[in-house]
Amino acid sequence: MRSLEHLITDFIAYREDGQRVALVTLIGNTGSSPRPLGSQMVVSECGRSVGYLTGGCAESVIVSEAVAAIEAQANRQIRLGFGSPYMDIQLPCGAGIDIYIDVTLCDETARQINSSLRHRTPVALDTCLETGRHQTVISHKQTVKDGVFRRWYLPRPRLLIMGKGPNTAALASLGTATDYEVDVLSPDRKTREACSSEGIEAKTLTTPETIDAVPLDAWTAAVLLFHEHDWEPAILKALLTSDCFYIGALGSRSTHEARICQLEGLGLGKEVDRIHGPVGLDIKAMTPTEIAISILAEITFAYRSENSLPSLVSRRSCFSHASSLT
Repeated sequence: MRSLEHLITDFIAYREDGQRVALVTLIGNTGSSPRPLGSQMVVSECGRSVGYLTGGCAESVIVSEAVAAIEAQANRQIRLGFGSPYMDIQLPCGAGIDIYIDVTLCDETARQINSSLRHRTPVALDTCLETGRHQTVISHKQTVKDGVFRRWYLPRPRLLIMGKGPNTAALASLGTATDYEVDVLSPDRKTREACSSEGIEAKTLTTPETIDAVPLDAWTAAVLLFHEHDWEPAILKALLTSDCFYIGALGSRSTHEARICQLEGLGLGKEVDRIHGPVGLDIKAMTPTEIAISILAEITFAYRSENSLPSLVSRRSCFSHASSLT
């Protein structure tokens, strides 16, 4: 499944196919908007496109405008919905959106962004809406200049699953379907084979130290799905020293209380409060798939919550627009 938040790879693919390309960005809105500010589409000169900005209401017009901008080799800004010259296009709840069509983004800048994401480093693209000039930014401390739209690109969320049994395979499958970068570590051959049958590579978990080889950054959610809990103390101790935005562990409330007591006995303090246990939202889940849904829902809520993301990028400044939209 293609991530709607990471379309730079599509931009590069179109360019490598010999196509001229427009990067289309939602830069402003009034009222409710089907997609958040910073949402993007990539449109090629032949009218191929990926992504969406309005949920289907106006994508055909956006593509036509983008193709026209490519032909003219000039960036343009258009408004759709409320206050737009396109009177026949109505957005939900009387909303209006401002769209910037950029046909001057160079291949080198796109590759810089893609390289940063491959190395799981956030990067922003500053675009001057008047001149079309671009600059990549890696520090949130760098001030956004007047007339510049800054769009942050964040590493793809990673889901690290450690455990065994059907819950592990179900969560791995669901995480993949929802575009998480999924890593599975399991000491159980049948669990690894079940993941493999879903097209997901699962590595052997031999010791708790195995997780040292897995990057644990601020865009990683780690979940322990063991029914025998001897693996947990050493693994959780390592996770609690990491920047993972979410840590969860399977088990009942009494199991979780015993888990916390054990970790406190190992010298851990208030950091144990980071552990979600019992893991997942309480949706009365019974089957492995339902349990996976409850866990992924809790992870997604944690990821989208304003205070869960690292200080480098907050929800409020993730898509920051200077000048008239500040």
